[in-house]
Amino acid sequence: MDFWIFDYLFWLPLLMWVGLYFWFYRVTYHTYLKKQMIRGKKWAYISKSKNCFFWDFLFIILVSLLSSLSLGWAIAKWGGLEFYYGLFPLPLFVVFGFVLGRVAKGKTGLLFQNAYFLEYRKIRYITESKGNFRAEVDVQNQTLWSFTKKLKNAENHGRLWKYVNAMAKTKKIPPDIYAETMYV
Repeated sequence: MDFWIFDYLFWLPLLMWVGLYFWFYRVTYHTYLKKQMIRGKKWAYISKSKNCFFWDFLFIILVSLLSSLSLGWAIAKWGGLEFYYGLFPLPLFVVFGFVLGRVAKGKTGLLFQNAYFLEYRKIRYITESKGNFRAEVDVQNQTLWSFTKKLKNAENHGRLWKYVNAMAKTKKIPPDIYAETMYV
């Protein structure tokens, strides 16, 4: 009995791994940012979403199981071995799912960190261009207040990701910072 549909469904788990990456990157990054906030990182911003650890675990198990079943089908069809040999790498797929989640959430954290430091450079430039040299703690506190206020406003208007991406990927650098980095 030849199931030709499995020839096409064989690639479905690969697409599901890509979807899982974006699930971690855009939906459940809050757990990573919460850990960073507990560690004292000022750039971590927690938005108004819920903890999705259960869904993370469920999706990792589901994608890992589908990948193992797909691998078992490929082994049975092309390798001439029994179907259940494809289930042996299931624990490796689960570990890979957790590593993938950690990498995706780390990339999101890096995005928020870059956005925070753009705001820090802006506040530092504004205060120093006025000749108002302030202590580092004051600049950090003002940056934290301004950064949080801007992100809350963007989130209330449904533009959080667009705003964070724009802040993190901007190439605008105040002139004094450019001079300091070029002539050192």
